Amino acid sequence: MYLYLTWFLIYIIKEYNVIIALKLTREKARKGFFMKKTAVWVTLLGSLAFAGGDLGGAVEPEVAVPMMAEESTGGFYIGLGAGYQLTYSTDSDWVDTANTQDKTVSIVALAGYTFNPYIAVEGRISQTVTKEDYADVFTYSLFVKPQYPVTESFDVYALLGFGGVTVEGADGEAPAHPGVIGEEIMDETGFQWGIGGSYAFTDALSVFADYTSLANDADISSTLYGYDPATYSKLSNEVVTVGVTYQF
Repeated sequence: MYLYLTWFLIYIIKEYNVIIALKLTREKARKGFFMKKTAVWVTLLGSLAFAGGDLGGAVEPEVAVPMMAEESTGGFYIGLGAGYQLTYSTDSDWVDTANTQDKTVSIVALAGYTFNPYIAVEGRISQTVTKEDYADVFTYSLFVKPQYPVTESFDVYALLGFGGVTVEGADGEAPAHPGVIGEEIMDETGFQWGIGGSYAFTDALSVFADYTSLANDADISSTLYGYDPATYSKLSNEVVTVGVTYQF
């Protein structure tokens, strides 16, 4: 009897140890899986943190905001003006008292392009519309125009370039010598220059005034006034112009 009880107790103990061993094995397996899973998540979180991401969604790319370019101040412009023109020979006397001086009024048309607030190019043509005395004058010019903005509205500028002046004898109040009426007195091309200023009322509309020397002591061989039989060898032309310009 006691022998059977002893063997029964030994059997129960063995079975209990097997069950415990199985439980321990399962527990170890679970812990190993959990640790592996934890390691995977730690690695993933570390990668996301290093890359600047988060668990909430995909990493948003940085969007570069383009810099706004400064508004260009360049562009084409046109203009129209009236010129007070002097034609005279330096052979005779100083311009204020020269007996060869002829004062005329001309229409001046111009067009140009402004590259920036400090430089432009400009072309001009003019034609006399009143023939006070002996001179009928046509001019053309092409200028480089350095300019400086003194204020937001007021600019000063210079005109440096090349052009031509043609003077024909006219039948005005004190006409040219009969032999040169309708004939060419001077056809000069060469250096021209001027200075002036402009005032802008709006971004598009401006007024300007300037002085230009279009011919200086050009060589001629001609009589001038009909009452003066002398033949002159020099002739000059200059103009003061007032007008308006429109910037596109």
